[in-house]
Amino acid sequence: MKSHGDLLIIGAGLAGLMAGWQAAAQGMKVRVVAKGWGATHWLSGCVDVLGYYPLDNARPVTNPAGTLPHLIAAQPQHPYALVGPQKLAAALAALQTLCAEADYPLHGSLDHNWLLPSAVGTFRPTCLAPETMIAGDLSHPASMLIVGFRQLRDFYPNLVADNLSQQGIPAGYVTLDLPSLQKRGFNTPVTLARMFEDTLFRSEVVAKLQPLVRDVERVGFPAVLGLHDARTVKEALEARLRRPVFEIPSLTPSIAGIRLHNILLAAIKQHGGQVFDGMEALAADSDAGRITAVYTEASARRRAHRYDHYLLATGGILGGGLRTDYQGQIREVVFDLPVSAPAGRLNWFRRDFMDREGHPIYQSGLQVDAQFRPVAANGTHQAVYQNLYAAGTTLAHCEVIRERSFEGVALATGYAAIEALRSA
Repeated sequence: MKSHGDLLIIGAGLAGLMAGWQAAAQGMKVRVVAKGWGATHWLSGCVDVLGYYPLDNARPVTNPAGTLPHLIAAQPQHPYALVGPQKLAAALAALQTLCAEADYPLHGSLDHNWLLPSAVGTFRPTCLAPETMIAGDLSHPASMLIVGFRQLRDFYPNLVADNLSQQGIPAGYVTLDLPSLQKRGFNTPVTLARMFEDTLFRSEVVAKLQPLVRDVERVGFPAVLGLHDARTVKEALEARLRRPVFEIPSLTPSIAGIRLHNILLAAIKQHGGQVFDGMEALAADSDAGRITAVYTEASARRRAHRYDHYLLATGGILGGGLRTDYQGQIREVVFDLPVSAPAGRLNWFRRDFMDREGHPIYQSGLQVDAQFRPVAANGTHQAVYQNLYAAGTTLAHCEVIRERSFEGVALATGYAAIEALRSA
């Protein structure tokens, strides 16, 4: 296989890991460095492509494929406009294939959004969802029992059930107080996920639930049904309870997100790539319009990484890839690249905190050319550096939280940036 040189990726969120996997699979020498793991560890573990459009529309998008052309026509600088529907579909299909091979299928397509329950009992539109969650689809009004655990904080089954019931979904709840959890001084989603992979613990759960599920059609758990073998855990519970079982994403850390992270991490390593966390990129050197080195923090001195190509995927303001100061300046933290942002701090936010159109500051980011290279701020669309690419929520002109497009933008741009690099 032809090599296109080596690549340093800065950032280990979905964009960076997708790019790393695609580049390594194409025979490139790949290293991913990051200050810490990305948003996979605090998001739902699903793939949101487009949940709301326009932003002030209170009704969720039912068909992302049918709505995307309207978004692209209205916002030609949006990352989806740069990627195009075909590469977006290709990125999602590649991820679905990878997850299926890892026995963790992601179900869905661009033609349909699932409506899944959130941790507070609202309706959450998402495009691709793991098999462990789809039985909770709220498009069907089947009754459900929401299960919580007294020793697991930050998941409140009564809140979920009450809100779902008010929205027409018959839902009850139970909070289990299990002897095996009482013996532990501290329980987290990670420890509970590991316990669910133990047959004896599942039997303890089932014994408590069997008398309670006779009059309900499905059973919802917090998303802790196994860290490494969730599908087996789900099927084992369904066989014992004789009801469909589903997970509901809860607060951090996101077990479903960690599963997705681990699958991408393994794919990069399988193809010879390297991934390092705890390596914060601090600065870079350049010469004649090319990046020549990126420096990461080390214990005694900065460490230089010298590669043919570089890809920036450090996230936007929420991800720490952009930083602001009290004077109203916004800067990109590694290469000091030009940032597209509202002029003046007074224009960063709208008056209403819950404004349905979101706040302009969150559309700040890097402008890129058709090859996903950051461009100068002078309007020439000239690449700042010939061998530097950018992907993910570092890019400007999207409001991924309000749009419910976070994972879709990250995956699609990570995929498309490597396609552009390979064709350069």
